[in-house]
Amino acid sequence: MQSNAVERVHDCNPVDNPAARLLLEELLARGHAKLKISRETRRQVDHAFATARAYFATPFPEKSSFALSQYVEGYREIGLEYSQVKERPDLTESFSLWNRNRAHTEAAGWTQSCPIHQELRRTIDDLSTYVADLFQTMADKWAPGTVGPRFQRASYIQVNYYEPAQHSRDILQDGHEDGHLITLVTSKTPGLEIQTDNGYVPVELADDEMLIMPGSLLTLMTGGAIPPLFHQVKNSYRKDPRYSMMFFVNPEGNQVLEPWVRNESNAGISVIDVANAMPLKFGLPTLEDGTEGRGN
Repeated sequence: MQSNAVERVHDCNPVDNPAARLLLEELLARGHAKLKISRETRRQVDHAFATARAYFATPFPEKSSFALSQYVEGYREIGLEYSQVKERPDLTESFSLWNRNRAHTEAAGWTQSCPIHQELRRTIDDLSTYVADLFQTMADKWAPGTVGPRFQRASYIQVNYYEPAQHSRDILQDGHEDGHLITLVTSKTPGLEIQTDNGYVPVELADDEMLIMPGSLLTLMTGGAIPPLFHQVKNSYRKDPRYSMMFFVNPEGNQVLEPWVRNESNAGISVIDVANAMPLKFGLPTLEDGTEGRGN
């Protein structure tokens, strides 16, 4: 027996969103979906990539000056994050922006001195609209009369910078699932592969598309209806750098969040508790520790 355990919100009426409904159908049928973004969003994503290229080309002392490691904010060098085991770190530098940290980065002056931070702020605001629409469509399907989960303050956007030709490893980022609700990802260069029944296969995205990758938190929310998507980054050994952008979507911890669909797969499991601890799998602090500045 499946049951719905989400508290009803009586003033929340289902909103017909055909685009989000089609994305949900694609997630259920294929285990992933391709989000078509607007011309304005595409322009913003392209601008963020251009800014990232300039940022990662700067010397290490300059790049690393934009890091608030206690909040998991800004620059991270190779070796600090991994996908499976710490002995095989992700072979990528990265820059992250968390919505929860906006006051800290404003106090540090990043809104004036760090162009990549400025652009990622604009980009995450833009992409959040698509996510909110998708989550509300999910809530309407499985728990009519409820609102979608709040996610803004617990979510973050990240740009990864790879130098494929500098590494002998065949896989730059080992196979894993992200452990979030969903991840939106895009890249202009090859490398991303997703797991299918036939093994890992390359992903091809048009310029106006982003891939929606479900994480295990969404699997919990849907009672297993949408499984997590495992993926990896294969080394192309190209001399040109590889850039990718990910919007990692987590539920905010200060809400009551029960699965839309309840069954044996998620009985007795707290989605919020699982979300909080999930970053530990990848060498990062818990969501709570990062929020409180205990990330060092």
